[in-house]
Amino acid sequence: MLHLVLIFLSLSPKADSLLIKAIKLSYQEEFARSESLLKIVINENANHPAPYFALVSLYELMWVDSGNDSIIGKLLSYSDSSIIFANEWIKRYPDDAWGYFFLGGTYILRIFYYELKGEILKGLPFVGPALKWLSKSHARDPNIYDVYLGLGVWEYFKGHFPFFTSRKEKGLLMIKKASEKGKYVSLYATFTRAEIFLKERKFDEAISILTPLVDSFPGSRTLTWPLLKAYYGKKDYDNAFIIVNKLIDISHDNKFSYFVANYYKTKILIALRKLKGARENCKLALELDVNLNSPNVKSMKEELSKILKELNHKMGSE
Repeated sequence: MLHLVLIFLSLSPKADSLLIKAIKLSYQEEFARSESLLKIVINENANHPAPYFALVSLYELMWVDSGNDSIIGKLLSYSDSSIIFANEWIKRYPDDAWGYFFLGGTYILRIFYYELKGEILKGLPFVGPALKWLSKSHARDPNIYDVYLGLGVWEYFKGHFPFFTSRKEKGLLMIKKASEKGKYVSLYATFTRAEIFLKERKFDEAISILTPLVDSFPGSRTLTWPLLKAYYGKKDYDNAFIIVNKLIDISHDNKFSYFVANYYKTKILIALRKLKGARENCKLALELDVNLNSPNVKSMKEELSKILKELNHKMGSE
């Protein structure tokens, strides 16, 4: 019993509270504050895998938000550290189910990283280890609901194969359980579930998930972006216009997000038949200073140039 108590207290309540606060801050793009809190946790718990796992998630969010590949080095470095410390933790405390979760969870984050890069084949070697360690965590403690994110994504993926279609729904239910009861991955699981609905073009389902999240984190670009894409995909351009203006307001300190938001605003204005506003916004977007190597920026700029040419032809000197 004493052994189990010591394991339970391996991360102090104070450190655990800082960890959860840091995770929430990361979804509000308070990246510096989040990183600072996680470094405090590391200073006090240098051998615990939890803060390293959280840093991998943080750097992944930073990378996606900024469109800046310079962050990838940190992401991969802390991913390696998380795996090392989790392996050592498991050897030291083989009965602690959380150690297995952090190991399997780090492999899941590595898989998500390659999926986001469009290099999904590079992530395949990590699938086996991820499932192995998450399953071991679940076997030791069925009340660690965080494991359902990775296991659920795998079930959902299997549902794309013939004769396994029922696995998709099973996977979504598992991801939902992680979003509702997960300790560390609740926001990540909720976000993942919404992204799946977007890919399936189930826009109303995505909106129903994202709206309360955005209400809870009103300054979050991470959570507001998929809400915009849901309204845009649904062709609800009035609501899309409201959300894209909000994104522009909260993206002034982020050149990549600010440019992409103005790209969408131009297209939304065209859909609303507000051609004069669309032309002015298109010109603004094309003049913005943004890294051409950021994801899709070159193709968006090319598309905006064609749109501006078409609008000028249609409207003349109006």
